[in-house]
Amino acid sequence: MARSEKTIVWFRRDLRIDDNPALATAAKEGSVLPLFIWCPADHEQYYPGRCSRWWLKQSLAHLGKSLESLGCPLTLIHAEDSTLAALLETIHSTGATRVVYNRLYDPISLVHDDRIKNELSALGISVQSFNGDLLYEPWEVYDENGQAFTNFNMYWEKCMNLSLEISQSLAPVRLVPVPGTENVRGCPIDDLGLESSKDEESSNALLSRAWSPGWRNAENMLDEFVSYGLLEYSKHGMKVGGTTTSLLSPYLHFGELSVRKVYQLVKMHQVNWENEGKSEAEESVRLFLRSIGFREYSRYLCFNFPFTHKRSLLGNLKHYPWRSDEDRFKSWRQGMTGYPLVDAGMRELWATGWTHNRIRVIVSSFAIKFLQIPWIWGMKYFWDVLLDADLESDILGWQYISGSLPDGHELSRLDNPEVQGQKYDPDGEYIRTWIPELARMPTEWIHCPWDAPSSILEVAGVELGFNYPKPIVELHMARECLDDAISTMWQLDTAAKLAELDGEVVEDNMINIRSIDIPKVVLKKELSPSASSIDQRMPSTSGQKKKLQPMEVKAPYKQIIQDDVMNASNMEDTGSTAKLQASRKRSSSDSAFNVPSCSSSLIMHSQIHDPNSCLVLHSDYLQQNADRNGAGKVEDNDSEDSGTSISRPSKRAA
Repeated sequence: MARSEKTIVWFRRDLRIDDNPALATAAKEGSVLPLFIWCPADHEQYYPGRCSRWWLKQSLAHLGKSLESLGCPLTLIHAEDSTLAALLETIHSTGATRVVYNRLYDPISLVHDDRIKNELSALGISVQSFNGDLLYEPWEVYDENGQAFTNFNMYWEKCMNLSLEISQSLAPVRLVPVPGTENVRGCPIDDLGLESSKDEESSNALLSRAWSPGWRNAENMLDEFVSYGLLEYSKHGMKVGGTTTSLLSPYLHFGELSVRKVYQLVKMHQVNWENEGKSEAEESVRLFLRSIGFREYSRYLCFNFPFTHKRSLLGNLKHYPWRSDEDRFKSWRQGMTGYPLVDAGMRELWATGWTHNRIRVIVSSFAIKFLQIPWIWGMKYFWDVLLDADLESDILGWQYISGSLPDGHELSRLDNPEVQGQKYDPDGEYIRTWIPELARMPTEWIHCPWDAPSSILEVAGVELGFNYPKPIVELHMARECLDDAISTMWQLDTAAKLAELDGEVVEDNMINIRSIDIPKVVLKKELSPSASSIDQRMPSTSGQKKKLQPMEVKAPYKQIIQDDVMNASNMEDTGSTAKLQASRKRSSSDSAFNVPSCSSSLIMHSQIHDPNSCLVLHSDYLQQNADRNGAGKVEDNDSEDSGTSISRPSKRAA
């Protein structure tokens, strides 16, 4: 390639200088125009939420300074029509002959990228894409029959048996700008509209006290975690409060951090620890690399199964009778379900754009199994509010929890929020931090205030149904409703198969529950355009050749329920419920008890909690985390850690 090549480096979710193959290639072969295009219309219904856009803005500013120091400023364009139109205009203004970029794997980006590549190639523009996001390309890992894996363990085992040659691209030390760059109609970063109101700006000011976006900050976070956090990762990963994870997922999502660099650094430390005889490091490294594997698998599923952002991977789920109940959906979003651990997680999520992966599993499972809210609603809400919102990871997580994957949670599994609270927040400090209404509740009752004696509630200042809600649905009713829904699903599935034999077309229930119909989550006004992606397709069909079935086909459904009841006594946490009831009786018989103080100096509410107040109440929480300056990661969603699955629990006292 001639040194006179004029190349546009199209930045998206690869906002770094180091190990950026598209940038490194362009820098070696001629002049460079670094370009970022913000086109809201291209995002369709997956327009990024407030926290995600804040991170993007900070990251772009950080990248722009780095590129300018190399002699080539970052050009920003706000495109009204389409990204393709902006690229064509830039090519015309500069005479650029080539466009390079790093690949994305979410369904919408793949469709757009394929169309852009075809359009530019037809005009004689050279287009080249690179792997800047993965250890293994999705088309490199198939089974012995050439089919895509639908089981994570089998996929990851195959990956670990493949040879992996990690070759990081060197960061350029100098860039030559493309002549005519001044002719491009760029704009200042504030004109991109990433912060669309004063309300957003004031809310985002709190985020800057806890997080530091940017590729250099990402490398600092990685070094800090590997040096001080990785060794005991397996011990602390179960704690839902504080900073017990790597806090790397936003950096990985925006491409500020190379996954190859993460993998290589972790493996290097693993070898050193083995030489030093630190046996405890083995499990920590295994779990952390497994979480990297889940991130890889999320891209793998999206590439090989182009429909997973719209419907379940397993065919029988298309007959599941989801409840499109906006009132329940609102209660779940606002952290007003009456289940303390669930509500604490949802309030933290709304206030900070972040919550521990274990909490993400718990709240999503509650939405699907207790409330029977369509999983696509929950997935879209996570996309709207998460700081590290990642479409591929969100698709994997919500399909996994909803039983839509062959190796996911069983659809009949119902996790007890009370038992999960005892397991992951045994002292109740996480709940007290995010639910000030319960700050004075004794630890014995904080996970189940509905069972607390009236005298304890009175002293704690809790009035159920007034300043904290009663459970939105009782445990035994959730179990019965879930059983009925699954029974209905299998009946409809059987009827559909008979209808198909007769040549009839059977409609997917999810067709009427598209994400376009999800109630919007906004501060003051609509922040994004809405459009449908129903007709979009992704340029990969290898995963559609198989008829997918659940990993294990069990006895008839009624027998499953009976088996669950018989096996309940053997489960890890169910036994603790009886012990807890005994301890409650003892504690309630005492006339005096210790009321824990509120560790976050939160005020008590005299009325039902407003989640918006978290933005003010928990500025101190953000300040406490400011020293960490990071964000979280996608972790292992294995069922072994996600709480106790219960079947036919005894009916609670009213």
